[in-house]
Amino acid sequence: MVGAGGAYQEAQVKAFIEPFTKETGIKVGQDSPLSYPKLKAMVDAKRVTWDAMEAYSYFAVGECGTYLEKIDYSIVDKSKIEPGLALECGVPNMKSALLLVYNTDKYGDNPPTSWKDFFDTKKFPGKRGMMNSADQGALEAALLADGVDGKDLFPLDYDRAFAKLDSIRDDTKFIATGADQEQALQNGTVDMMLAWPGRAYDAVTKGAKLKPVWNQPIFYNDVFVVPKGTKNKKAVMEFLNLVVSAEAQATLAENIAYAPINPAAKPNIDAVKKSFLPSGQDNGTGIKRDDKWWADNLVDATERWTKWSAG
Repeated sequence: MVGAGGAYQEAQVKAFIEPFTKETGIKVGQDSPLSYPKLKAMVDAKRVTWDAMEAYSYFAVGECGTYLEKIDYSIVDKSKIEPGLALECGVPNMKSALLLVYNTDKYGDNPPTSWKDFFDTKKFPGKRGMMNSADQGALEAALLADGVDGKDLFPLDYDRAFAKLDSIRDDTKFIATGADQEQALQNGTVDMMLAWPGRAYDAVTKGAKLKPVWNQPIFYNDVFVVPKGTKNKKAVMEFLNLVVSAEAQATLAENIAYAPINPAAKPNIDAVKKSFLPSGQDNGTGIKRDDKWWADNLVDATERWTKWSAG
């Protein structure tokens, strides 16, 4: 199993690997970090040593059947997965969202409540934070702040999005890694952020005064993909079947702030952690990231983002 490393992979060991080995006797090796180019190089060379890799769902959509095996849903029980999340070449392992979080000490009784507020530096002065990557919600958030309806986001209007992003460039800190995101929230380098809820919650556990805004969150989910040519196809499908079980999904949420993809999972978590997990508190305002659009346009969007963020 290849993961993202850090606390997330440690949680996956407890939720997925240890129970699977206990149940089947099959040992699961680990590697990190995940790497799309490395997976492709393995498949091209016909020397595949990975069996399941953590990935964004748009990668599973874009490389299905070429670099990725199709999931054997005669082994993986699709009925345990929330409708709409199972992919032909990807098994969802958690739900998350790209959302606005803010420092409660900074904004007091007048907090930001929307992406429009995130982009309003006069009414809400302070440093913004966002991941320095095209696919981490900034383009979508900019368009939502500029008045685009969530149903009309895709295809993304680059010119309109970057024009809106220009308005906060001088007030924005670009974040390179998840660890940097957590640190910036924890030490007050930023006052609000387009954040990963898992990292934001971890910052809260270390003393950060943060609250999430569940108005138009951008939903996404990670998946496990199986490199084409794996030598352990049956075993990895059995592993993925355990991943989607209610018990495994509950254990994952208890160890990291991501929501279960199995509706039957009932994690034992406190109210603060629950407030950072996508569990209906968006009141229907949430937007699902368009995996097909991102699969088709990632390279172009990344080139444009890199040029813009570099100034």
